Amino acid sequence: MKKLLYVCFAFFAIQIGFAQASPEAKAYIKNLKMKESLDQTKTGITNLILNENLEKFNTEFDGLVNTFITDFENLVNENYTAEDLNKLNKSIESNAAPEPIAPKDAVAFQEKANKIQEEMGMSLQGIVMKYGDPVKLEEMEKEQ
Repeated sequence: MKKLLYVCFAFFAIQIGFAQASPEAKAYIKNLKMKESLDQTKTGITNLILNENLEKFNTEFDGLVNTFITDFENLVNENYTAEDLNKLNKSIESNAAPEPIAPKDAVAFQEKANKIQEEMGMSLQGIVMKYGDPVKLEEMEKEQ
C-alpha cells in the first residue's frame, strides 16, 4: 500500500513538473490563429472520412490538434521572453507589421518546430488512413 501511495505522489509530482506555456505564449499562438487554420484543414479532410467513422475521426483529430497547439505553445514559451511575446502580440492585435524578433536559439527552435509539424502530419495521415473511405483514398492516391 505504501508503494502505491509513493507511486501516486511521484506521478503527480511529474505531472506538475511538465512545462506549461505562459499566458503570453498562449496568446501568441491564439493570435496566429493556428487552431482556426487546422480546423479549416479538418473541413477539407472530412469528405475523405466514412460517415460511420466521422465521430471517431473528429475526436482523434481534435485531440491531435490540442496536442500540437500545446507543444507549439511550450516551444514558443521556451524560446521567447515574455517581453518579446507581448511585443509580438501587440503587433498582431493592432494589425501592424510585427517587429522581427528571433528566438533564443533559432536553429534549435526551427528543428523542434519542424519535428512537431512532422509528427502532426504523420499522425494526421494515420487517422485519415484509419477512418477514411478506402475508395476515396485510392482515387486520391491515383491522382497524385
